[in-house]
Amino acid sequence: MRRREQILSRILKIIPEVKQGLVKATTVNIVYEAIKIIPVILIKLLVDTFISESSSISLVSWIVGGMFAVYLIENLMDYFGDLWSHKQMLTYETVILRKSQKKLLELHMGYHEKYNPGLHVSRINKGASKLTELVWFFFNEFLPTIIQLVLTTLLLFYEQYIIAIIFLVFSILIFIIIDKTAKEVQPLREIYLKKHEQAFSEMSQSLQNIVTVKDYAQERKEYQIYSSLLRQFFKSSMYRMRFEMKRVLGRDVIINIGRILTLAVAGYLVLQGDLSAGSLILVYTLSEKAFLSVFRLGKIYTHVGDSIESIHRLSDLLDQKPQITNSETPIRTKKLEGGIEFKNVSFRYGKKSPWVLKNVSFTINPKKVIALVGRSGGGKSSIIKLIMRQYDVLNGEVLVDKIDVREYHSEDFRKRVAIVSQNVEVFNRSIKDNIAFSKPHSSLREIVRAAKLAHAHEFIKDLPDKYNTKVGKDGIKLSGGQKQRLSIARALLSNPDILIFDEATSSLDSESEKLIQQAIFSIAGQKTMIIIAHRLSTIENADEILVLGEGKILEKGTYKQLINQRGIFYNMVSLQKMRV
Repeated sequence: MRRREQILSRILKIIPEVKQGLVKATTVNIVYEAIKIIPVILIKLLVDTFISESSSISLVSWIVGGMFAVYLIENLMDYFGDLWSHKQMLTYETVILRKSQKKLLELHMGYHEKYNPGLHVSRINKGASKLTELVWFFFNEFLPTIIQLVLTTLLLFYEQYIIAIIFLVFSILIFIIIDKTAKEVQPLREIYLKKHEQAFSEMSQSLQNIVTVKDYAQERKEYQIYSSLLRQFFKSSMYRMRFEMKRVLGRDVIINIGRILTLAVAGYLVLQGDLSAGSLILVYTLSEKAFLSVFRLGKIYTHVGDSIESIHRLSDLLDQKPQITNSETPIRTKKLEGGIEFKNVSFRYGKKSPWVLKNVSFTINPKKVIALVGRSGGGKSSIIKLIMRQYDVLNGEVLVDKIDVREYHSEDFRKRVAIVSQNVEVFNRSIKDNIAFSKPHSSLREIVRAAKLAHAHEFIKDLPDKYNTKVGKDGIKLSGGQKQRLSIARALLSNPDILIFDEATSSLDSESEKLIQQAIFSIAGQKTMIIIAHRLSTIENADEILVLGEGKILEKGTYKQLINQRGIFYNMVSLQKMRV
């Protein structure tokens, strides 16, 4: 229940601009709703003058003219009000979307690795849509209805207090039912919204892995999984709707009883001579407007309930705190020497997860080429993530140039480190834009130079639009080796001080791999380089090789030294040669 009560504070936190809009909307709506009551009062005067036989052409003309003027003012206020409302809603929606994108980009890698991207997109789109819609309902439905309710109730008390008391009694009863229903329905909403998110996430996952789905002819299976989730969503949504509609039916019956009782009492008062014919029209019209307002509030409350859970989910995302943040006085840097030291580093990905690194210590001197090898799960990629500061160590220190990486300004530091991963990520943009992603304002000459160094220029010049060729979603128009070379060109363009290759040649053919290896080692001595390699023959020229396993450094030395030791590394090399 506390989450329901937090909704206003959460909305104001997400879009504080609503406060300014609320002041303007309240002022305009008070004037607008007051003007809308004037025609009812004028009709009462018109009827009473007819019955009292004191009417004249002049008086009737003034009343009709007054009503026309009121309607004209209403039209003008509707016109300008709709324009202002549309502009405000667009402003709020863009604010929400910008904040959401900014938050996702700020959050640490651990958060992104935990959740499916489709889930984020679903929550943001649904949350932004529902929140904007809710604000629109508040400005254009809820606020005018409340103001109308207050004004008509005051006028009812002024005209006939008995009718006003009847209305208040029924209104209190209806509001109790509305609130009770909302509390009972909210858990059911959470269930069907969760099912909707699961279905959306499944669709996103299928499309992200469409190549694998088609390669293994699993279209039918993926469709069945998605259909099953949709059926669960449909079933839970209908259950919640039936549950709510039963209570809504009871609410609406009570409203209609109140309307009939009001008419009966008003008619009785006319027969008793306590109410004029004109006042009967005024009182009945006002009471109908008041009951209609209560009815609208019930509808709005239902709509608010549908929006609340989506807004809370969006708010939960925006409330996430990045685990990787700058210190209070971060060290700014434009250049690194490239010295790296791990001092008694221990690390794991979660409190219940096994330790990936256990009290690991080693030193990489500036401008040296270091290779990390070992079985999968040995901690190689975790070392890279800690150097890149995608995660922070739990015990020990990671030092770069004798300074803890946590002390550097994170953006400055990351600009001086580049990584080429085995899982290449490309954007649905041109080849030029993909290479220049690491250095957005690069000239075409710089981009071509980096492409040539990465041996990507050879295939790029044969493409229809050369460097302006769009690569398609996830680089679908390129082969794995071509995407790998784009990634290498991107890293080289940024001219980093520390260059990391994480299985960077895994998708290349033997000839391309040899060329890339030549390119890599041609800049040896200019930058600190860390290479994670599966094919051990590619790291013969490394200055030092660290053999990792079970979260520890098992062996270290040059290629020749490790072969002569005839230990773990020797066995790994021998096994690869046997496979060849």
